[in-house]
Parts: sequence; structure tokens; C-alpha cells
Amino acid sequence: MAGLGIRLCLPPGSTDGIVAAVDVAMAPFESMRGFAAERDQWASWRIAGGADGAGFWIAAGAEDDPRIIHDQPHWRTGAEPSLPGMCAGGPRGLLDLHRPARDAEHSAERLWDLYHQLRPKLPAVVPREHFLQLPENNLPFEPDNLITLASGLVVSRGQVNADNQYLEQPIMRELRASPFWQAGAMSRAYDIMAYFDLSREQYVAARMEETRPFDALLTLDGWWVEIGYPPVHGACDDLDACPHRHGMTQPWTSLDIERYLQRMPDDVVIVRLRCHV
Repeated sequence: MAGLGIRLCLPPGSTDGIVAAVDVAMAPFESMRGFAAERDQWASWRIAGGADGAGFWIAAGAEDDPRIIHDQPHWRTGAEPSLPGMCAGGPRGLLDLHRPARDAEHSAERLWDLYHQLRPKLPAVVPREHFLQLPENNLPFEPDNLITLASGLVVSRGQVNADNQYLEQPIMRELRASPFWQAGAMSRAYDIMAYFDLSREQYVAARMEETRPFDALLTLDGWWVEIGYPPVHGACDDLDACPHRHGMTQPWTSLDIERYLQRMPDDVVIVRLRCHV
């Protein structure tokens, strides 16, 4: 089954019975319940995000607040503690929703500077595609050439080798050893070198754009929002005939979702779910 991350807004006080509150909010979009196709969205869900970094930073001083929400145990691996300073949700006022972009801006500026300091001193970075095309890495997709990663993903042994060769180039080694790599690199791109040819301002802006979550959103008033699709109202079975659609007909962007969450009152509860769809 495919997976989907979603950020869910709940009424103030929902942390006292968070699972029941999520159940109520998500019910209009459960699959196999006879709802219209646009409301047939999820088969199962779990509160998750603190353990894998996909959730939220906790605001300074709120780390021990009992209203902070952490991941539910995984059905297979059990409890999954949140990364330091992170969580799966809580009241808006206890979450630092601005930190990802702030960290990315700070780190991307320094990483861009480091690359341009190294560029005249070390061999130029060869694109990842070069290593993928080397005979020892260009292997047929056959059982003897496959590797199962810890995540369960099956990939070509040649692809893994090519990735390692790409990352072991001198400039790449220096960049990856930098304390600014984790937040400053273009993490959704296999081959990041092209981005360093941008101006410093363009590179930083691109990195900040990338930090915006690609998760879906369930609004406080019951709209299911996926990036690039028209929002769907949980109270209506027919998207076209929905009487609530005034002002809600255009697809949202990741920036729209980010701004919506940032505008929420401090007592609104925001929680991240991992759904199977």
C-alpha cells in the first residue's frame, strides 16, 4: 500500500483524547465506506513524525509540556522515540513551525560559501549519472544484482555503488562533513551540484522552498487538501455540488499549507499522521 503524510488540525483541548479526536476528524475520508471517490482517502493511519524527522520542532522551553504529542508505537517495531527536540504534534503555540526554513536559510548560505571556497582547490564534481553509466554499475535488474535496503526498498547493486562513488568525490566528502550539510543541501535531489551554479540568494531560496512539507492537510473545518488538487469537504459526497466550495476551488501549494498552519491560533492542536492509502 502507498503511504501519505498528513497534517491534521484539531480543536483546542484535543490532546486529552488525541486518538479519539483524530478518529472523528478522519472518519469522513476513510476508504471502503461507500463515500465518493474524492473522499476515499485512507485505509489506516498512525500518529507519526517525531521519530523520523517528518513532524514538528518543539518550541524552546516546551519540551516537557504534557500536551506535546509523540509517535504511536509501530505495529511491527514497537515504540519509536522522537528525535531530540521533535514531536508528532501538539498545540500550535508549542510548535516552532518556522524553524525548518530558518535552519535551511542559515545552513544553505554557509554550504554555498563552502562549495565556492572548495571549487578552485579540488577536482570538479562528476555528475551522478556518469557513475550510473559505468560498466560495473550498469547492471541488469536481476536477482543477483539486487539489494534490499533497511527501508525494504529493493535497488540495484550498481545504483548503490554509483551513489557511493558519487558521494566519495573530494568536494562531496567535504560538503557532507560540514555541520551545515543536513539542513543546507538540496536533499530531494540526487545530484545537487547544479544548484550551486545558482546565485547564493537563489540557492538559499530554493533550499527554503524545499523545506516546505509535501504532506497533505486536513483543515480545522474539515477540508482534505492535497498539493495540486482541489480541496475536498468532509461533509459533502459530491465535489462539484458541494455548497461550501466558495473560495475553495483552487488547488493549494505547499506554501499555502505552510501559511495556513502558521496562522492557526496557539491553542489549535496540530498532529501529523502517516496513512496507508
